[in-house]
Amino acid sequence: MSNGSFGQTGRLWISWLLVGALLGYGVVQTALTAAKLFTG
Repeated sequence: MSNGSFGQTGRLWISWLLVGALLGYGVVQTALTAAKLFTG
């Protein structure tokens, strides 16, 4: 398990997945809030 390139790629994927999850969560929360406002 001394393949450094795989470790870097793995961390890159994990970081991108975390960023995507946070962005997706923010978008969902914004959409839910907007839906509540529009539906009164």
